[in-house]
Amino acid sequence: MLHEFALEPALLNSWEQFRYLTEKFGFSRGRLISRYPKRWKAMVYGSLEACSEIERKRIEDRLSRLDDRMMARVHEWDPVKDWLSNAEAEHGKRPFHAIVAGANPRGHGAVLAAEGLDEDTPGWKVNREIVVARQAADLADAVSPLLRIAREIVFVDPHFDPHRPRARTSLQEFVARACSRQNGVPIGRIEFHTSFREGIAAFDAECRRQLPQRIPAGLRVRIVRWRERAGGEGLHNRYILTDRGGVRLAWGLDEGAAAQTDDLSLLEEALFRTRWEQYCGMTPAFDLAAEITIEGSL
Repeated sequence: MLHEFALEPALLNSWEQFRYLTEKFGFSRGRLISRYPKRWKAMVYGSLEACSEIERKRIEDRLSRLDDRMMARVHEWDPVKDWLSNAEAEHGKRPFHAIVAGANPRGHGAVLAAEGLDEDTPGWKVNREIVVARQAADLADAVSPLLRIAREIVFVDPHFDPHRPRARTSLQEFVARACSRQNGVPIGRIEFHTSFREGIAAFDAECRRQLPQRIPAGLRVRIVRWRERAGGEGLHNRYILTDRGGVRLAWGLDEGAAAQTDDLSLLEEALFRTRWEQYCGMTPAFDLAAEITIEGSL
């Protein structure tokens, strides 16, 4: 659903090429540009020698604002080799979804020639909506690329109940994927937002009893309970919202029966911003009813 592409820096050596290729990337499109190597932006700058001053400035301005379409990675780089040779070697150790380059001289199976790419090109085409088994590990695996690059992660499920094992197991799997990163991106916060329901007895006490052993030691997870306002927005849909983008889960974040599946979809930018503001903005759409912070001991 969210895929990392290595993009040859020299392909972006004109405004027309730069605009055409980079607009195909972004969280809601399901494609992110790998920061490969760490000097990737500098390599793009270095390819602009033939550009006019106006064209160069347009590219430089847009390049400075490209970070939301990129993702970091731990990687190796051999300064003796060219970019494509390095990318092919890197793919053999830590695979990209695909490598987009100007040519494919060695007929490498992961390399896509930039010329002629369209939305139906195998390897380039990505699904922004997928069907996933409603098992904790499967749900977590499906969104793990997002969880590993996000600094801020907010899970939203109005029906979360810490008394239910299926809810606790999913939370544990999601948090585990978020903590399995090796890209140097720090986790700023993880929160779980749900609705305030009088019928759930001893909610806070059950969270403190059941959740610490499912959260890695040293990590804190804030549990937020919202109350709907009379005549206001309703608490119904389930989301994973992050500083990089969001995912909607049609059924829920908890596990289901063995044969059940759920529909996961990437949120379009405008919709994501709306939901982020409702839960994480300066003026939330709901009233804060209660909150606790759980310290992990796993």
